Amino acid sequence: MSGTSELPDLSRLVPRDLVAELLAIARSGGAEFADVFAEHTVLTGLSFDEGRVKTASYSVLGGIGVRAVIGEQTGYAYADGFTAEDAREAARVASRISREGRGAEPRAFRVVDAKAPFTLSAPATLVLDEPKRVDLLRRADAAARGHDGRVREVSASMATSAKRFLIANSDGVWAEDTTHLSRLVVSALALEGNERQEGFAAAGGCVEAGYYTSERTPESIALEAASGAVLLLSAREPEAGSYPVVVCNGWGGVMVHECFGHSMEGDTIRKKSSIRATQMGQQVAAKGVTIVDSGLIPFSRGSFRVDDEGTPAQRTVLVEDGVLVGYLWDRLNGALTGNASTGNGRRASYRDYPLCRMTNTYIEPGPHAPDELIASVERGLFCKKLGGGSVNPADGNFSFQVTEAWQIEDGRLTHPVRNATLAGNGNDAMLKIDAVGSDLRIDGTTGSCGKDGQWKPVGVGQPTVRFTGITVGGTAV
Repeated sequence: MSGTSELPDLSRLVPRDLVAELLAIARSGGAEFADVFAEHTVLTGLSFDEGRVKTASYSVLGGIGVRAVIGEQTGYAYADGFTAEDAREAARVASRISREGRGAEPRAFRVVDAKAPFTLSAPATLVLDEPKRVDLLRRADAAARGHDGRVREVSASMATSAKRFLIANSDGVWAEDTTHLSRLVVSALALEGNERQEGFAAAGGCVEAGYYTSERTPESIALEAASGAVLLLSAREPEAGSYPVVVCNGWGGVMVHECFGHSMEGDTIRKKSSIRATQMGQQVAAKGVTIVDSGLIPFSRGSFRVDDEGTPAQRTVLVEDGVLVGYLWDRLNGALTGNASTGNGRRASYRDYPLCRMTNTYIEPGPHAPDELIASVERGLFCKKLGGGSVNPADGNFSFQVTEAWQIEDGRLTHPVRNATLAGNGNDAMLKIDAVGSDLRIDGTTGSCGKDGQWKPVGVGQPTVRFTGITVGGTAV
């Protein structure tokens, strides 16, 4: 992606002859494969609370990580900074995973030829200086407070990450890429009597600076947060039980991410710790449901030109018309199972070795108008906003918090609902989808996914989807 003049040229800091030397050192103990990952990232953060800037941060993360692999074993070490001798010591430490003999010489480098899924000419990370960012937060604060007198507390924050990285390996891969992430978040607290409710909204992604003045202004983000908080003051508790549930498009795809995506990652498939490991070719979702993971979605946090192993981003179909047809692979788990990487090798930084991770995971659109999915429900729940969720990949059990929902009665949305939870098993739930809307939206603005202590930006998405029955947690009976 363009607009990277303020980030250093890593090939100058880490020249090819040094990389070749590091790879040779890493394989000197007999490792079958080695790679070198170098990174320079600039991170910033601003928070605005109680009508003023509360915190400001600026940090630079830079260094080199070296990995050596033999069979299922991985040796990994890193050096902060770009000093050659420190990098050599990291390579020596990584090489100690194996003591079985001398490794082969690395192959000559060839640059990975992969087209970027999109380009940025004026990324927000570089164009928006501190005064401009403070102005965005100040505008958000004023808009949220001005929405309704019941909004008593507002906090807004903006974070950015501008990252350039280089990846090279003993198979001859040489790839470089740059990513620009930004996010603006607003939280509003509304009070009425003894009731206290909070609304939340966020926007961002791999976006241009103009995104915050044309597509998602701070006023629109603030209004969403403030109006959500005020709405929840009058919301009722949900009815407990199992009944039809309609889940919104966009961020509603976090359900697919959690209760389906994690169980498709190659490490859990190879180790057979996932319920999906023995389901290839089987009906795992309702007919008409197609699930995809793609690193090619324009302007999403989960998109890139190459993954953190140098593999070009791609579109991988996981489920087609309800049938399991594919898995997600990084290089290590793919090689151990005879599969090619699908571009899903991702790491939090040069201090971490890559894991098999999702990118943008979503359900493809179906034939139904979104309103149809609600109109045919006699009594149920419409989930307009979902919060966090979790799943156990081994058995598929999941739980999600619903931050804003509406009661459906006779095909109409009647009153807002708060404090609902959705619980069930992903294996069972996906088979209970009976209608898929035509309104696909992929939310690549703010999502982050955690795995084994590493966090990576991701996107999720889906059209409006209806389930014949999901267990809804609540207090009303």
